[in-house]
Amino acid sequence: MSSTATDQYQRSPVTRDRVRPRTIFSVIVFVLATVLTPVAVVGNWAHTTILDTERYIETVGPIASSPEVQEAFAGIVTDAIVDQIDTESLVGDFLGGILPSNPLTDRLAGPLATGINGLIGQAVDSFVSSDLFTNAWIKLNTAAQKGLVAILKNEPSGPIEIQGDDVVLNLDTIIELAQQRLVDEGISFAANITIPPTDKQFVLMTAPALNQARIFYSFSAPILTWVLVIVAAMFVLAILLARRRARTTVAVGIAVLGSSLVLYAMITFGEGIVTNQFEGSVFEGAVVVVYQNFLNYLVSGLQALLALSVIVIAGGWLAGRTNSANYVRGLLTRGLTGIADHTGWDTGVKLSPYAPIIRWVIVCTWLFVLLGSTLLGTFNGVLFTLLIAAVWTGLEILIRARTTKEEAVPEPVEVPKAPDQA
Repeated sequence: MSSTATDQYQRSPVTRDRVRPRTIFSVIVFVLATVLTPVAVVGNWAHTTILDTERYIETVGPIASSPEVQEAFAGIVTDAIVDQIDTESLVGDFLGGILPSNPLTDRLAGPLATGINGLIGQAVDSFVSSDLFTNAWIKLNTAAQKGLVAILKNEPSGPIEIQGDDVVLNLDTIIELAQQRLVDEGISFAANITIPPTDKQFVLMTAPALNQARIFYSFSAPILTWVLVIVAAMFVLAILLARRRARTTVAVGIAVLGSSLVLYAMITFGEGIVTNQFEGSVFEGAVVVVYQNFLNYLVSGLQALLALSVIVIAGGWLAGRTNSANYVRGLLTRGLTGIADHTGWDTGVKLSPYAPIIRWVIVCTWLFVLLGSTLLGTFNGVLFTLLIAAVWTGLEILIRARTTKEEAVPEPVEVPKAPDQA
């Protein structure tokens, strides 16, 4: 092959555009990060909300003041107590001792029994709306959270137990407090009521679901704290390895946006499924409140990710080579340079050679804090992003201020000496 032919081959588009190993690796890392994004978000939420006692109580604690939840628990406790006593027989025996007429006794027993059951219901309603129930709710959920973690570790303890194929939550504490409240209200026979254990339990999950949860916990628990940071690092690595980093940045933003929207849709769809499962039960009205509160942190995190993805897409577009991106960059550059000219800022150090490093440090700090702090939430995330934007703007002005000043100082011009005159 001649030298000319070799040069043409090396300069040909086919040769220039051949796929490089780093490009292939960039695509692989990008695909893996995209697939892991939903798992990372849900895993981070599960670790922070379910496995962290303090965060768990912050999540479920306010549920105790919900009217729907109070009504549901009032129904459970009232039914558990009333089902163990035959108030109509008790009233009939009492009336039979003072009234000789059996027909009259039978006629009065029903309404009076209904009235007594109503008094029991009112006393229980008063209990679930009191601070006593709120404190009992927090204590029960604190013990339940620790019991759930113990169950996942295959070390059952606390109010959560495995009975047959079901994982159940014992409500002994709340029912006992309700019985004591009835006694305090003058319904003394409530102290003698013995409620079967099965009436004081609530099924949380079945054995197959528990086995899946244990497998997920055993594999993912050690890394769940930093899983979002790991996925973010994979996306950054994919961008650094890519030949066209601007386009890859846009692709990263689109991937995060798509994952967030899919998870958001799944949460909405799951709410309908859970509501249908409890339709007709005493928890029908409360299940939506519990579901929304329990997933509130996850929804807030998804909102922050949506905002993050839009920012990443905008940043990737702005760094691209399209005419519109070039035009906007030109406007920003002229604006920052104009500000630098008028402020007269001077760092004393030429920053322009370090500009790329400074920008990457800012971006990595933004991602690390936003994701490493288990998602600040939409509002705090936006505030932190605005703070980073302000810092970035200030540094860009300083970079241009020093450069502008150096360019503005004319270099000394050597004036040639006039020749001596004869």
